Amino acid sequence: MMAGAAAIGLSLLHPLTGATAELKKQYWATSLTRSVDNGLLQGLYKAVARGEVGWLDVDAAKSIPRLEPGINLILYHVGGNCYIGEDCERFPASEPTNDRWDEGERIIDLNDAAARKIVIEDLVALVRKADEVAPVHAIVGAHLDNVHRLGAQGLADLFNDFLKAVEAARRRGLVSGARAVGYVAKNNPEAFKQALDRKLLDARPLYQINENARLSQDGTLDRDSRAAQQIGRRYCLPVFLKTFGSDVAYATEQDGDEVKIYVSKEMTRRMAQLPDISGAAWSADERRYQPTIFVQGSPVPQAPLPSGQCRGE
Repeated sequence: MMAGAAAIGLSLLHPLTGATAELKKQYWATSLTRSVDNGLLQGLYKAVARGEVGWLDVDAAKSIPRLEPGINLILYHVGGNCYIGEDCERFPASEPTNDRWDEGERIIDLNDAAARKIVIEDLVALVRKADEVAPVHAIVGAHLDNVHRLGAQGLADLFNDFLKAVEAARRRGLVSGARAVGYVAKNNPEAFKQALDRKLLDARPLYQINENARLSQDGTLDRDSRAAQQIGRRYCLPVFLKTFGSDVAYATEQDGDEVKIYVSKEMTRRMAQLPDISGAAWSADERRYQPTIFVQGSPVPQAPLPSGQCRGE
């Protein structure tokens, strides 16, 4: 087994000896702008009490809610962006985002080795923090944002280097020897799928998030969400869709006028029931990344087939 792969823990990498695996529902409680919604937290506690897999995915700068056995802890990093001010000043260069985040963030180049090294050092610090507070048998990991500008090889370089840095910290006694550590695949599902298909990654992601998910008028998922579905189906990964009430799903015509149909709570519930979707979370607006609804979806096999895939295709 490669050194980087060891970081994620045998429980996530060991292949099956047969063709079946235990199926488990997943529960994803997240918030990146403020505390996790209490309704989602209570749902998380109930899910792990039922023996389901729980994921608490939060910004380490915010307070971390009470953790129970069965809850895995994922800590957020802004990733391919930096925060304007002292944070951006650490990097060799940065550029305007030219989008809604322009007032507070700038873009950094994760293909640049010097920039990537700084980010990986941050991620290892997050892993150490999570390792200190997470339940003994919990998985801990990093939720790295803004990796949508990377191709398959860039993703592999970044996350393989991260896992190797975690192993180096483990050897120095800075991370618990038995702690399973991993990372989250955030958006960019086509590139993540290429990296997995080409076996560029030393370890599979813990799960895939796809933001701005929506349904067309005929009930079809958007292209990126369908790509995420394929990852879940092929690699036994949980797939969580993130929806926003401020996103337009599609437009119709009524009395000669265009009518915009926004992504609703009900649409989000429908997404969660689609095949190979582990759940969907809805927020009223993208700037307030605090979901108030999470709907569980399909259970996930707990290990891949010997081919590394979930099912033959």
